[in-house]
Order: sequence, then C-alpha cells, then structure tokens
Amino acid sequence: MQQGIDMEFDLTGLDSPVPMLKTKEVIDGLLPGQTAMVRTTSVGSEQNIRNLINNHPATLLFFKKEDGILHFLIKKDAVLAGQ
Repeated sequence: MQQGIDMEFDLTGLDSPVPMLKTKEVIDGLLPGQTAMVRTTSVGSEQNIRNLINNHPATLLFFKKEDGILHFLIKKDAVLAGQ
C-alpha cells in the first residue's frame, strides 16, 4: 500500500456497474479525511465513478489509466452539520 492511502480495492475484472456500486460502498465506509485507491478494468466505470464522486461527499485526488487499469484515488470529505 502506498503512503497516504488508507485502503486499496481491486475491482479489476468486474463488469459495469459493479465497480461503481462497490466504489459507493467504499466511499460510504471511509471516515472523513480517509483515502482509498480503487482499481478497475471496466471501461464504463470511468464516467460512472466520476459521477458517483461528484454526487457524494468525496473528492477525486488522482486518476490515471495504465495498462488497461483505471486508478482512482478518492478522499472522503467532511460532512458539515446540517447537511
């Protein structure tokens, strides 16, 4: 595991929409400030996971495509009281 990454999830080989659904579970399970590296090979997951992050208290810190693998580094944001 890389420094600064709290959890890593290998979702390679899973067909869409499973990686997006699993990524939602990952985000929901993180504490505010924690980060997770999610890897998938499902091409449709790139947009699905980006949309998921945009609609959740999370930030995409890093994204890259390498050798057919999509790497997402996601940080859970703090949720302000009253939201």
